[in-house]
Amino acid sequence: METPFEIRYNNIKLQVERLYKSAVRYGEERFPGLEDISFTLKGGECVHLHSYAPSANRLLLDALSGHIRIDAGAIWVDHQGQWLNLPQLSHRQIDQIQAQTIGYLGQSEALHCESTVMDCVSHQLLELGLSRAQAEAQSRHVLDWVGLPRRLWHREPKHLSLHELHQVNLARTFAIDYSVIVIDLPLNHFDPDNQGRLLKLIEYRKAQDTCFIGQFDQDDLRQQICDRNLSIHVPTPVHADTVPTHAAASNIAVHSY
Repeated sequence: METPFEIRYNNIKLQVERLYKSAVRYGEERFPGLEDISFTLKGGECVHLHSYAPSANRLLLDALSGHIRIDAGAIWVDHQGQWLNLPQLSHRQIDQIQAQTIGYLGQSEALHCESTVMDCVSHQLLELGLSRAQAEAQSRHVLDWVGLPRRLWHREPKHLSLHELHQVNLARTFAIDYSVIVIDLPLNHFDPDNQGRLLKLIEYRKAQDTCFIGQFDQDDLRQQICDRNLSIHVPTPVHADTVPTHAAASNIAVHSY
């Protein structure tokens, strides 16, 4: 359906309603998943996701980026003027949203599958319908911005250092004007130079009305870039042979401050 007026008026880019994802098992322990989580992301804000269970953070970020299906609830996103609910969409529709609306900054090591750095950055632009000349021109601009030497642009990512892979990862994510970007990696994986580049990119895109959600665990970085915190409270893990009840699962709540 068309994005409602009140959503556009309040500049909401993504809205989560009563999200539920079933429990996950790690060895002898069962961790409740996610239940009754509701929040919104507005254009131009950066939100720090926090909980005492890293698995809960990861589960939520995977759900928001469309990488996993939730069991119940809604994840509404403003996509090209349409208000769409991710759990109700086909894989093809989710692919379109990931290509145009919801960006994902994940582990840099995953870039090893691409043939060259230029291909890695320009591939998604080509899928959006840009000509090769347009895609490569935009890729060159962002690769210059992140400071990757031009002599490396036509090398395979597997021959780059981790520092250089981080630069390619930033270029690939920020080459497209997403309205939502999910950051699913600890920022302490980045060296100080790339941390600084990421913060500048986030500040620039916030001014362009992009919203961000991720884990900003370093106090100085969080205070510099984040507008608010989103805390997920996870109950104590239970033994594997104990089936979590609805009452126990409902202890999971989310709030921002």
